[in-house]
Amino acid sequence: MNNKTKSLVLSGAAVALATPMSSALALDDVLGFGAWINYQYDVDDDASEDRYGDLDFESFNIYANHQHGDWFFDGEVRLGWGSFQGTGISEDESDAAANRSVIGIKELAIGRHYGEEWTMTVGKTEVPFTYSRFNFWPGERLASGFGDQYNPGIRFDFDPVNNPMDMSFMYIKSQNWGTDTTSLDDGTLGHWGSNDTYHKINTLVADLGFTQGDFRYGASLQAGQLANQEHDDFTAGEETETHWAAGLYTEGTVGAWDLAGQLVHYDQGDTDEFDDDLDITTQGSGQVGMLSAGFNAGDWYHYGDLTGRAPDSDRERDDTTYDLVLGSRYNYGPGFIYAELQLENITDQEEGVSGHEYDDDEYEFTQTVNLTMDYYF
Repeated sequence: MNNKTKSLVLSGAAVALATPMSSALALDDVLGFGAWINYQYDVDDDASEDRYGDLDFESFNIYANHQHGDWFFDGEVRLGWGSFQGTGISEDESDAAANRSVIGIKELAIGRHYGEEWTMTVGKTEVPFTYSRFNFWPGERLASGFGDQYNPGIRFDFDPVNNPMDMSFMYIKSQNWGTDTTSLDDGTLGHWGSNDTYHKINTLVADLGFTQGDFRYGASLQAGQLANQEHDDFTAGEETETHWAAGLYTEGTVGAWDLAGQLVHYDQGDTDEFDDDLDITTQGSGQVGMLSAGFNAGDWYHYGDLTGRAPDSDRERDDTTYDLVLGSRYNYGPGFIYAELQLENITDQEEGVSGHEYDDDEYEFTQTVNLTMDYYF
């Protein structure tokens, strides 16, 4: 079992994919389909209140898995507005209609097992960096940019038999195919830029883990380049800067409880690192953290994710900010029903990273309710 599946705690999204297809995954060839729809009610938005919320963010998904001897193939294609397209979607309202027909490749990889210990994967695959959240729809929140990363490159996993140690290494050529930043990651904060600013390229990632009892302890490190996108008189990739991040994390189980936590330091240089003519600002440097807890109760699973981000002083919005997601998931058979409460900027910081903007770039505490239903076959 390589590091991609060795995690002792599966996130809500991973469970939603794994559980309904568990019987099929024993076969050599699997072609599966899935879909989800989401209802969202923003308590602090007058327009949402007038409409009684919105039923939106649909996604139709195609999953393909194939095993041929030691070789394997994994693919996932998403169609729809709710494909977690991240910051690659234009925020220009005039492009909204076109963006509703998005088609994104979440995963497209070819791999090979070498004995029982080594695995090589080439293509767009999961980045081995810390762990992902427990919730489904609200996502990584303030820890976004480090969870649910899928990038094109080459990855090696080493998981020796009867040994508590495991390790993974990856070379990321680019954030997505070509220079596109629409990577279907949970990039809520635009940590890796956008199609109008910058994107991640030529990055090395390493993850080392140690399993003891019901807990796994890990350390992750990544370092590489940020490249500008097409911008005025500059061609894509003409300006590059460096980035790095290091994280410590743990995840495991205690009885019916799933517990996990991580702390990450990131550094994308000063916010004015790129040429002044580009007018590009990065996320600067700072710390992010996440504490997650889940409780198994038969067909029900209750969970919470607390995330925090403490930017260093080279960002304008530099207040330490916390987001909290509380939710429950019900297994109705072919899929799950989720009820999730998203609380942004719970300490109501005016210069916070999240929350609703209310006056001259000042932000406030925000509450959003999400009801999501998915189905897999």
